[in-house]
Amino acid sequence: MSLPRSEHDLAWLKESLQAAIKLEFATLPPYLAAYWSVKDEEIDPAQSMRVIFREEMLHMGLACNLLTALGGVPQLNTPDAVPIYPGPLPGGVNPDLRVPLGGLTKDLLAVFMQIEFPEDGPVALAAAEEFPTIGDFYTAIQAAFDTLQPPLSLDRQLQGPLGLRRIGTLDAVRESITLIKRQGEGSKASPEDTGPGDLAHYYRFGEIFHEKRLKKDPTTGEWRFDGPALPFPEVWPMAVVPAGGYRREDVTAEVWGLLEQFDRDFTTMLGQLQTAWERGDAAALRSSVSTMLALRDPAVSLMQIEIPGAEGTYGPCFRLV
Repeated sequence: MSLPRSEHDLAWLKESLQAAIKLEFATLPPYLAAYWSVKDEEIDPAQSMRVIFREEMLHMGLACNLLTALGGVPQLNTPDAVPIYPGPLPGGVNPDLRVPLGGLTKDLLAVFMQIEFPEDGPVALAAAEEFPTIGDFYTAIQAAFDTLQPPLSLDRQLQGPLGLRRIGTLDAVRESITLIKRQGEGSKASPEDTGPGDLAHYYRFGEIFHEKRLKKDPTTGEWRFDGPALPFPEVWPMAVVPAGGYRREDVTAEVWGLLEQFDRDFTTMLGQLQTAWERGDAAALRSSVSTMLALRDPAVSLMQIEIPGAEGTYGPCFRLV
């Protein structure tokens, strides 16, 4: 169910943008954990995943700027803002889907492809509304901007890492929303973004899943995963993190130390992001990117420690402390 467009007022628009921020952020922990589990980050499957999570970071930043342009303050470091895994995506997106934290596997890739699916799959965000796709949700946000034509403030907006830019006009709003939709699911005409080989996220995950490049048939114009081979990468066998994460009483002191270090730094990163958009502090944003990159070392260390009496290894929990 969706509300009539006439009820998509400024309050709806702000609520929807906060929901969009939560949705974009919720993809980052599972994408990062899977990426870190790949032993050789220089090979192409890992590089493709790196493109995906960097673009998701950009999408979250653009959503933060859109909300900030309306005078809102993005919420990034509160318990409500941090997803729990395994669990649903925020806002009722594909409500039957449960997203885990784990090492890269075919099963996990199937989940990622459902997250990025360009058609079907009900998406419910803000005011218990349902939209056929995430793209349709952003189209509704765009329509609200066009209808309301609210004044847009540049105060506290940020620009810089990953191509993040300030949004001060309705044309800039349209460009930003179009970029988010195109990078995630492609366009109606093509799975490619800016040019040949620059695939939208759904198709990048699809290549890794099918172990084949996506190729366009020159005769029919159809796209299929039947191009050159793309071997599945060697990964650390990170097990799916249990609900709520690992408990201190169930792990060794070494493991708990790494888990604590990761969660502490993860919490620091969220605080830096919160400060960045509360104050328009570009230095805090740059610090958050550096903190995120530093999360890799304790994560990969955990992935190399076997879980006693179970298959697989430990992994980060992404908990707010």
